[in-house]
Amino acid sequence: PQQQQQQQSKLEPQLVTHIDDHEYRFVFNSCSVGMAIASMGGAFIDCNSLFCQLSQYTKQEVCAMTIFNLTSRQDLQHAFDLISKMISPPPDGSSQNPPPCVLRGAMKHRNDLGLSIALIKGEDGIAKCFCVTLIKNPASPFDTSRPIPATADFLQTGGMQLTSISDQAQKTQSSGSLSSPAYTTG
Repeated sequence: PQQQQQQQSKLEPQLVTHIDDHEYRFVFNSCSVGMAIASMGGAFIDCNSLFCQLSQYTKQEVCAMTIFNLTSRQDLQHAFDLISKMISPPPDGSSQNPPPCVLRGAMKHRNDLGLSIALIKGEDGIAKCFCVTLIKNPASPFDTSRPIPATADFLQTGGMQLTSISDQAQKTQSSGSLSSPAYTTG
């Protein structure tokens, strides 16, 4: 029986209880959705490679921006209100995480991507940062449907190459579109 138990334990995968920084980086960059981490002030700290590929910003460009730079101008006030509400203590004193907020995006060459912003709390229950996931752009800032994560499938939309999406976005932005990025400091 003991020998059988030892053989069985050799066949079963070991339960991972810790991941080192190098492995974390690999997992983060291998994630199947475009994801970034932002400070409590909204400044981007890090992003994975798919976030860069989808948004068409380099990691350096992303880390020089805030969540609000990638938010549609029409949604800025709503974004400030939702994020302020997320970081405020709940009136009932519960320690539950608030639901993620969903915002329409304003990428330099993409008008089909939005943001889902989730508050991340530490083990102590204190808010630490925001997890920002790229999603299919919601129809409105009040859209309550479940967000659709932006995956590698979004790198090529409906058979159109990104360059043609970029061309469309540039034409739209040059005509004074309200979906152009809003630049704020954070």
